[in-house]
Amino acid sequence: MLAAVFWSLVPLFSFCGINTDVTQSPYVFVTPVAVPQIFSVIPLFDNIDPHKPEYSLGYYITNEEPQFVGYNLYITFAIPSAGETLSNSNLYLENGVQPSFPALAVQASTANITTHTVANLQPYAPVQLFQKCEVYTFTLRALLNTGITSNMSSPVTRCSTTYPDHCGTDTSCNPSACTVSSCSVSIRDSCPVGTACNPCTKGNQATGCLCPSGQTPPGCNL
Repeated sequence: MLAAVFWSLVPLFSFCGINTDVTQSPYVFVTPVAVPQIFSVIPLFDNIDPHKPEYSLGYYITNEEPQFVGYNLYITFAIPSAGETLSNSNLYLENGVQPSFPALAVQASTANITTHTVANLQPYAPVQLFQKCEVYTFTLRALLNTGITSNMSSPVTRCSTTYPDHCGTDTSCNPSACTVSSCSVSIRDSCPVGTACNPCTKGNQATGCLCPSGQTPPGCNL
């Protein structure tokens, strides 16, 4: 009887330790972090007056990940590469601590715009001011408490003044090609809103040519 039981169990043990060459998949699925978007970037002061340039940044809080802790803002002279933002190059920090703008998932809303005054290119250690008649590019990344960030938002490029036509010719805000009102459509699309080539035709130039509802550039900034 015992012998019969022993030989009936041999086939079960004979397969122990055999590699079936089947790839094992862990039950871990990584969901990409939702990408935020900038609603508006508006320069606050004309560069002719004594005020230094500042910007008003507007965005919706849209991330609902439980680990979401806020948004990181990146400010560059050109559109940043993915490597630049991943390495935290040009990261805007109010007090040296991430995120740039703390937020929580419970604040997510597409009804209320969150706005911040961005007073300096770099506000912390050392402070760097925005320069007059210079063009800057803004992008956002959502940050989780694990250190993971989202892909960067669509970049938004803005001159540091509401009146770029007041800037000297061949400055970043007023390239020579943009000083001609009879410019071509292709040149107009590359000129800052408010120059002779691309005048503010929608909205109010004093508030940055913000597009009215349903309007799109040229002639106004989103």
